[in-house]
Amino acid sequence: MKKSTAAYLLISIVLLTAFRSGNTCESFFPNKIGTKWELTTYDAKDKIASVSKSQLTGLKDISGGLEATINIEVIDNTGKSMSNGDVIMKCDGETYYMDMSNMFGTGQMPAMEGVEIEVSNSIMEFPSNPVAGQTLADAESTMSMKMNGIVIMSTTIKTINRKIEGYENITTPAGTYNCMKYSSDTEVKSKMFFSKSHSVMWMAKNVGTVKMESYDDKEKINSKMILTAFSE
Repeated sequence: MKKSTAAYLLISIVLLTAFRSGNTCESFFPNKIGTKWELTTYDAKDKIASVSKSQLTGLKDISGGLEATINIEVIDNTGKSMSNGDVIMKCDGETYYMDMSNMFGTGQMPAMEGVEIEVSNSIMEFPSNPVAGQTLADAESTMSMKMNGIVIMSTTIKTINRKIEGYENITTPAGTYNCMKYSSDTEVKSKMFFSKSHSVMWMAKNVGTVKMESYDDKEKINSKMILTAFSE
């Protein structure tokens, strides 16, 4: 559970960026249906841990904004598929919304008779036009597993200290991009474990995440993610 949660957490954080509509929803995400991109995650020893393959499969107008559908497949370092599913993002004026329930990897959990899974407070917001020095609202989401109405397990993810740090040029195998630098702290807590991490992410307009670094509570890097392919 801990490994699965961490993997989904990284991928979900990467998706906390924006996409473009014909009105005000323009920011840090591909804006053409069919666009494909690949993010490779490396461990603390700089070895490949997983590859995330994404494709923008749908854009549609909704009341007051736009909805995007992104198909994501995460493959481990042996070539085995860890997950494959869709993530939905919504834009409403100057704000973007993402369902944080994907952080828990509920779609990959084995079905258990009599067990119900509930995810609460699952929406995280992100501004469409962030500026350097801007601080963003904290976000918190909880997944509860219930049997006969009784909670048998609960996991909470908090994303705090969210801040726009500034802008930098970043070069990866996919190209060189002018990026916005964004940082945040994450806490994952349940009765069985507690973990803290710090993340720094670089994002380019109409591309998305170009680079991400994750640090443990001792400020040692434990993983990094790089944009290794991008095609429209």
